[in-house]
Amino acid sequence: MILLRNIIMKVSLTMALLWSATLFYVQAATPQVADIKPYKEGFVIAYSDGKLCFTDIDGIVLDSVQLKTEVAGIDIREDYVLAVTPDCAVMKVLQNGRSSRLCRSQIGNGADRVVGIACSSDRILILTVSGKILGTSDFKSFSTLDFNSTYSSYYDYARFCAICASDNFFYIAGTYADGMPAVFTSAAGNIWSERTLTYVQGAETLQLEQQPLDLAYDSRMDRFVLACTDGYVFYMPGCSHCNSIERKSGDDIKALAFNSGYSIFK
Repeated sequence: MILLRNIIMKVSLTMALLWSATLFYVQAATPQVADIKPYKEGFVIAYSDGKLCFTDIDGIVLDSVQLKTEVAGIDIREDYVLAVTPDCAVMKVLQNGRSSRLCRSQIGNGADRVVGIACSSDRILILTVSGKILGTSDFKSFSTLDFNSTYSSYYDYARFCAICASDNFFYIAGTYADGMPAVFTSAAGNIWSERTLTYVQGAETLQLEQQPLDLAYDSRMDRFVLACTDGYVFYMPGCSHCNSIERKSGDDIKALAFNSGYSIFK
């Protein structure tokens, strides 16, 4: 009886371990939304496993493309998608499924990784977690700015999570070591200024405390928007005194985009 009991216990333990391993595998394999951008009359949703979904304005998927690489972020240039990998290789992707590599990896293996890519009217910037900013206009030659080293005398060290651009400005977002949000803006990507993150609520002037998770540009309203923890979005128009905050969800908002008065949140 003791021997049988031990055998049953071993079998039960083995089944429990297999069950736990199966659950872990499923969770680990689930792709995350890496980025969302407006595209024509809809959106492009990029997943971390390299899948791009082209949707209509209501978010209904019309076409999808599966890249053979992971994706850290996307942006739109003319009528195609620029997809950047975590190690800074860049792909040009068309909605019909055609794709081509524009440049190979620009950063070595290690702790640093790309968080996003952004296109202004004449410049493309790629941002890493540690604050490396790679700039190019042709994907043949790159400039590199180490934000944290360059601005160590002006700002505390920040870890970055997102980059976005309008035709005329770049914004980058992240958090300081104390967990407070950090946002900086630049016209060309070489000189950066800190963006004020205060807002007025009733008779009080408050400081944004939620951490940024993504960054988008709303061209219709001409404002940049932070997606934040706890379901908040933070609106940043041209005038910093007009900043405002709104809660959209009870969960973290990890990606968002705007197109012609429509918005999509993930």
